[in-house]
Amino acid sequence: GGDVSTEGNVEICNNGQWNGVCGSAMNSGAAIVVCAQLGLPYTNGQSNSYRYSKYPIMPSYNGFSCYGYESSIMGCSSFCCHSCDLSSRAGVTCRGNVAQPTPSV
Repeated sequence: GGDVSTEGNVEICNNGQWNGVCGSAMNSGAAIVVCAQLGLPYTNGQSNSYRYSKYPIMPSYNGFSCYGYESSIMGCSSFCCHSCDLSSRAGVTCRGNVAQPTPSV
């Protein structure tokens, strides 16, 4: 986590292994998807570099590029597998509102 509950590092569990994400190739669409996947406000998700993790999880994903409507970060284009240093890890700040579902007619 970060200073508040709506910000922090992006870490992904894949096949039981936790992996960090490098921040250099994370776009705002990826931040929106991460926030939405966590049920956090996401209409103004921002991608940043954070060092909030208490655990030194080395990044192995170079980044994610999303449109913003994907249901999971794993549904986005990923750039695997490059390790950046811990200070360059991806983070997100989730702001705005959780979009309300559009009622079907």
